[in-house]
Amino acid sequence: MTYARTLLLAVLLALPLAAPAQPRTGAEVRSSFSDAVKKVSPAVVNIFTKKVVQGGANPFAADPFFQLFFGNPMMGMNRDRVEQSLGSGVLVTAEGVCITNYHVIKDASAIRVVFPDKREFDAKLLNADPKLDIAVMKLELPEGERVPFITFGDSDTLEVGDVVLAVGNPFGVGQSVSMGIVSALGRTNVGAATTESFIQTDAAINPGNSGGALVDSSGRLVGINTAIFSRGGGSLGIGFAIPSNTVKAVVSSILMTGSVQRPWLGADLQELTPLLAEKLGLPSPKGALVTNVAPGSPSAAAGLVVGDVILNFNGADVSDVGNLNARVAVAPLGKPVAVAVWREGERKPLSLTLKTIPPRRKEDAFLIQGSNPLNGYVVELMSPALAQELGLPLSASGLVVVGAPSTLSIATLGLQPGDILKSVNRKDIATIDDLTAALNNRARGWEIVFQRGNSVSRLVIQ
Repeated sequence: MTYARTLLLAVLLALPLAAPAQPRTGAEVRSSFSDAVKKVSPAVVNIFTKKVVQGGANPFAADPFFQLFFGNPMMGMNRDRVEQSLGSGVLVTAEGVCITNYHVIKDASAIRVVFPDKREFDAKLLNADPKLDIAVMKLELPEGERVPFITFGDSDTLEVGDVVLAVGNPFGVGQSVSMGIVSALGRTNVGAATTESFIQTDAAINPGNSGGALVDSSGRLVGINTAIFSRGGGSLGIGFAIPSNTVKAVVSSILMTGSVQRPWLGADLQELTPLLAEKLGLPSPKGALVTNVAPGSPSAAAGLVVGDVILNFNGADVSDVGNLNARVAVAPLGKPVAVAVWREGERKPLSLTLKTIPPRRKEDAFLIQGSNPLNGYVVELMSPALAQELGLPLSASGLVVVGAPSTLSIATLGLQPGDILKSVNRKDIATIDDLTAALNNRARGWEIVFQRGNSVSRLVIQ
């Protein structure tokens, strides 16, 4: 061995051994999540629903005009049928309070919950929030019996890259667990709910997983699995879950009041574009532009004005309108919330106290009757509550269609809930009295003008 090689070997032997790499959190890296699975799996249940669907192969089969010409050739085809569906649910109290997606139990005539150990119980729907796609049920348990449940985690502490587990009953094969990471936060425009701010994950979520649990590595509930992006019905690595903080707010409201007490902002909002942000002097198109403020609303009381851009709400930066709506949905009622807006080139702090929206009034609704084309339709005077329910802007006014005739006929106009009556026989319609006067003053025919979305249509009936 040469002198150089001997020297190199001596130097290498003299070097200290490298210490083992420490995890960045200082905690031991886990190679198994069996403890978390054992903790949560007994509280994730299968949900079986039954729904009675009225028969009738043709919507005009019961119409006398139709039967005059065609009789009733569909005898035996108009019988009601029972549809069954499958989903998952999560127990969140020992007394049997269970959460699932609203679309899992929508219109169900019977709900049956099955545990992993094969125990079965009937469940009663307490209430639901269709806008958030959340339903809250209560199991009909024997006196004194308790069930396993999952503890809520704080979804606001989630970060992209965190490990999550999806637990549910995909394709009805039985309870299954899949692992992945949080791929993104605050996802909107998914189309699974009206108010959206989803957790995106690559943990496999498939049909049947709806309503199941998304938990962190410690077994805390951080989301309710609700939707997937798929071209063929299976998982493509893009799944969406409702954040646990949103779910917790709905559950608390239903258990305390029996209904969903939804916070009301009282402002119409618009997305920012890069061009609009530049004109307003903002460094990036992040935030929500205020385009209208309802008188007497929390926004009006806080001093929000048209043209403000909401940048931060309750300590969290606002990325877009969907993100802000999701923040408002889980904000506390009756307590001041810190808000930061961009106004005239400066950041301005405000304090906003949310309240519930004034309820719709029975006296604002009107059933149209008589010898006119609108017979059987129900209209209602526009209010903030109705505008919010139908997804209409606060600036909308007049009479809006809220119900169609119960019996379809050839003469049905095809008006839909949300259509706003503008005029009848060239008489402007703003109130129920305006409509009554117009219907009582028939000329040779009927001319009805209504607005649907951004378009105005005209119907002429002779």
